[in-house]
Amino acid sequence: MSLSLRRAFMMTISAVVLLTTALSSASAAAPASYRIVVLGDSVSAGYEPIEEIKNGTTAPYGYADRLLEQSLFRTSSALTNYAILGLTTPGLANLLQGAANGQPLQASDLQDFSSFDPRVVVMADGVAKRTRELAADLAQADLVVLTIGGNDFSSLIKMAADSSTESARQIIQDSFEIRMNDYTKDLDKMATRLHELAPNARIVLADQYLPLFKGHELYPLLLDKVKVLSQALDLFAEEMTKRGIPLKIAHVSGKFAGNESAYTYFNLWDKWDIHPKQPGYEAIAQAFADKIWSDGYRKPDPRAEGVELSVVINGKEPPSKPVLIKGTTFLALRDVSNAVGAELKWNQAAKSATFKKNGKEVVVTIGSNTVYVDGVARQIPTPAYFEQDGKNVKTYVPLAVVSDSLDYQVVFRKSIMTVFINS
Repeated sequence: MSLSLRRAFMMTISAVVLLTTALSSASAAAPASYRIVVLGDSVSAGYEPIEEIKNGTTAPYGYADRLLEQSLFRTSSALTNYAILGLTTPGLANLLQGAANGQPLQASDLQDFSSFDPRVVVMADGVAKRTRELAADLAQADLVVLTIGGNDFSSLIKMAADSSTESARQIIQDSFEIRMNDYTKDLDKMATRLHELAPNARIVLADQYLPLFKGHELYPLLLDKVKVLSQALDLFAEEMTKRGIPLKIAHVSGKFAGNESAYTYFNLWDKWDIHPKQPGYEAIAQAFADKIWSDGYRKPDPRAEGVELSVVINGKEPPSKPVLIKGTTFLALRDVSNAVGAELKWNQAAKSATFKKNGKEVVVTIGSNTVYVDGVARQIPTPAYFEQDGKNVKTYVPLAVVSDSLDYQVVFRKSIMTVFINS
């Protein structure tokens, strides 16, 4: 087998300082009403083989980060990520068993990580020690998403990589179904334990995409096997549902088929790394969103020229765009009140606006750095101002008024330059 073919089969995990999912928020005053837990391997971790992430100067932006944003389009949300590079399905089952036992573990308790970069072992140790925290998060979870299985097939891939092309073809024909059956048996154990730990959560598992590019001599054979695996996982999900385990399959394979060159790093530095690029991670997030939300994958509306960010309030973008003044984001308070169904009254003499919702009253005065929340004075960094909008006066307040005074969840996602406000 050629060197290129050997590399095409390698599902390598490069040296990386793993940064778990980074949540950038302006505030999180209100408790999240929808909780997501992410489990699995390097794809769930959002890993990319690029220097910025290796050096720790850039946080990953994977499918899980995008799913958090999708959830924020709909309700107040929080996400925790327990993914581990190189994790197998038995390794995940061991992690969940540790969570069920309330027992902190080590990386070696999950699986053999001796062939991995030492930094991966450190990261695996860090997750393994958090089994009690994992159990608590799963007990409150509304949704669990995971990618797992790529590493389960690695020994089969290695056998094929060490053989000639025809031998590789025969190995795949003879061994794939056996490996697939072992994988689904391991999934059964893992999913059963996961449901016990997260009894109120929907579980969404991704199928496997093809680790080759279209046009490769083995592409048709492996594409067929990937389809067989996807069908087997659909049957597995049906069986889980019959047993009362709400599990669905996100069909990632269909989105990657024919797009492997655009969606993965298989030809980066001639290393054939099959981790997703950004378009690949977005495709994975879309596949998950299709299974989780009836209206699918959402994006902020196109912004007008000069508008630097978007604001989404309870799932809708208000008619008045946010205004940036000297680094401070201002929102039209009337847009906030309309979106959340609050009462807003304007006092022309006092040049003040009174916002009332759920027994809370906030009084904002134009030009003043003081707002009154239920009669108690609070300082804000920059004062409010007003604009005449037809017959209406719109009071523009700094974002801090909404986040600090109204106790709404306010999350800023720099990745899409969007502020999510959920009441």
